[in-house]
Amino acid sequence: MRTRKTTPADIPALKAIWNEAFAEDSAQDIDEFFETLYPNATGFCAEDETGCVCAMLFALPQTIVKGEKQLKAAYLYAVATKKEHRGQGYCRAVMAYAEKELRKRYVEALLLSPATQDLADFYARLGFSRQMGGSKLMLNCAEAKGQATEIGVQDYAGLRETALWDISHVRYDKAQLEYAVSGGKFYCLMAGYSMGCAAVKARENGARAFVYELLPDRKILGALGEKLGAGQYEVQTAQSGQDGETWCMLKWLDKEYPEFEPVYMGFALE
Repeated sequence: MRTRKTTPADIPALKAIWNEAFAEDSAQDIDEFFETLYPNATGFCAEDETGCVCAMLFALPQTIVKGEKQLKAAYLYAVATKKEHRGQGYCRAVMAYAEKELRKRYVEALLLSPATQDLADFYARLGFSRQMGGSKLMLNCAEAKGQATEIGVQDYAGLRETALWDISHVRYDKAQLEYAVSGGKFYCLMAGYSMGCAAVKARENGARAFVYELLPDRKILGALGEKLGAGQYEVQTAQSGQDGETWCMLKWLDKEYPEFEPVYMGFALE
């Protein structure tokens, strides 16, 4: 077994693993990642004795922020192993190698979002602890109340930071926000003296849009209703402890920062 960083020449093999491991992702979804996020990410892989790429992950640069304090972090994304090589230690090996290399860059924390409880248990054995994801709730917007204005991704990023100022959270850059809400829209929300923001992703077949992020809380939903109409919405909020909560796990590297926990991730870059 050999671990190393990936190169552009590995992309066909990486796409093949991705397609096998994440069957719900379309070829367009996979291509979009390699076109938009891969250039600023670091890919890590494990090979078998024949030189075949068997496992992979991508470390995306991120920042954990709380007030004026911030920490350098990396989000481990698309962690996957080829089916015929699972259970042979390839994933552990590539995780360990990535962690060693990211320490050299003074990364202070690793973040990831496991898809299942079994994966969460696996990462817990590697030293990751559960943080604060985003609760997916069905909320009723009884009436449109307030105002919603479509804005650009940069403006959304600024409003998001304002809403989350005193909450420990992951700050996303422009490319990551666009990837997370691919084909979606961003809104500034006003309800009386309250201001918020929302990231909304359209759904096919006329289904009501999914509110990918609603900040600062569910009370601002009426303002979004001004644009999208009253009714039932599936909403992801920053409130924890609810059914349907997305996973967010964290591992401190050389030093722990308990004052930053729990960390709110919000987007899982699904």
